[in-house]
This record gives sequence, structure tokens and C-alpha cells, in this order.
Amino acid sequence: MNITEADERDSTWEQHDSVFRVYFAQGIDRSITTFDVSDATFSEVQKWAIETALDDMIVAIALVSLDSRGLKGLTWLLGMDPNDHPAADIEIRMHAEMIAVASTVKAGGVA
Repeated sequence: MNITEADERDSTWEQHDSVFRVYFAQGIDRSITTFDVSDATFSEVQKWAIETALDDMIVAIALVSLDSRGLKGLTWLLGMDPNDHPAADIEIRMHAEMIAVASTVKAGGVA
């Protein structure tokens, strides 16, 4: 983890109407069901996803946005694509967080 002090004035825009993509991966084959969620905070989306997930599901959440070409892309906020294999160190940590949330779901708690 790298931490550097930042100037809060260096941003040129803000967005408050985010769209989140929630991935539910189920079973050994990790079949994926996705939902786009809007008009919600990240905490609300995370709570909904965890409460909605079945015992054998893994949950991942990404921020949906457009790049400078207008192409849709994802910024992972919780976990990563459940069917991807983590390679880089950050991906390994993201995958571990996603599995930890799945364990919490199975235990009947909310992260």
C-alpha cells in the first residue's frame, strides 16, 4: 500500500450518481449473474449484495464508468472478476477480500 498526502483542490469534477455492477458467482463453475445498481451509496449496494447472496455465492462489486472514448469499464471496489485468476499482488489481495466476504455470507453475517 502506498500513501501520499494529496491536495483536495486538484480534482476538476465529482460524480454523485454512480452506477455499481454487482457480480454474484455461484457454484464450482462460478456461473455469473450481474446487476447494475444506481441511486445508491456503495454501503447500500454492499449491504444489498451480501443480503442477497446465497450461501454458495461469491460477491464482487465494481464502479461502472466510461473512459475518454465513451467505452464502458469497471473499477473494482470489492473483489475482482470471480472467474479471473489473480496474478499481481494487488489482485491476490482483492481476491482474498472477496473470499472473506463470501465466508461472512456463509456464516450469516454482514461484512
